[in-house]
Amino acid sequence: MVALKVETAESVLLVDDEKSVLDVLSAAFKKSGLSVKTATTAEDAIVLLEVETFGAVVTDKNLPGKSGMELLRFLSERQPHCARIVVTGFVNTESVLEAMRLGADDYLIKPFESLMLVVERVRQAMKHRKVQLEREALAAALRELEKSLRKSESVAFQKVTELDLFHNVVELKLEDATCALTDKVATLEAELASERERRAGLKKTLIELADGAEEKLRKRLLAEAEILG
Repeated sequence: MVALKVETAESVLLVDDEKSVLDVLSAAFKKSGLSVKTATTAEDAIVLLEVETFGAVVTDKNLPGKSGMELLRFLSERQPHCARIVVTGFVNTESVLEAMRLGADDYLIKPFESLMLVVERVRQAMKHRKVQLEREALAAALRELEKSLRKSESVAFQKVTELDLFHNVVELKLEDATCALTDKVATLEAELASERERRAGLKKTLIELADGAEEKLRKRLLAEAEILG
């Protein structure tokens, strides 16, 4: 069966130039069981992101040096499956839309009404990214299975054709058939049996994949399994 369980980081990187904000958020996230690292600039955050994978980055929009928006661009390129949450004390429609275009999962306003609500929204963003990653893994597995099925069908057809030809030769010239020819037929039959077993395994895998897939993809997987007989 194709392994589809996706392991994602359970750590959060907090980026804010206000130490008091970092201290308060760090305490809240640690209390909820998440590992936390902090940075006061986007440049420092990038250094950490170069060597470590995070489940989420919570960044202030306005930072000294590179902005939080520039940090979002970096995340899109280097850690696309990391959840991204933008924090700001001054919200406007344009900045929200820009953040969303850059892949932000959520947008939080300071001062926070509830730290536990902040933690929950970050957890939800992480969960959403994990589901997205699992869907991509499932789609990739399906593409590989489709390639394998096409190859299997082609090989099976070729083996069946060869086996039919050799059977005809044996029937027409039974007395003249050599031991080598008999061995060849046996070999082809074994290969055909192996191919059938492989097709059966692929069908089982498709059905197992269908059990955990969304309805549309499930129907497609079952249809592919039906083709295998």
